[in-house]
Amino acid sequence: MRKRKEKTAFEHVMSMGDELGNYVDKWIAVRENEVVAVSDDIKEVFKKVKEKYPEETPFIMKVPADRVMVL
Repeated sequence: MRKRKEKTAFEHVMSMGDELGNYVDKWIAVRENEVVAVSDDIKEVFKKVKEKYPEETPFIMKVPADRVMVL
């Protein structure tokens, strides 16, 4: 039996669909399959995620208000 590959943080964000609406105009940090920090301020998000996971490089993005198509 083949082991199922875990999604990357980016793949997880792309699969969130309408759930991303909860974070419009916010900065989010995603680790594996989970949003681990949210704020209006990117510095605060970075600080929160580095406190929780100091050895990792976080995936941080601002969720846009308008729909975005990624090709």
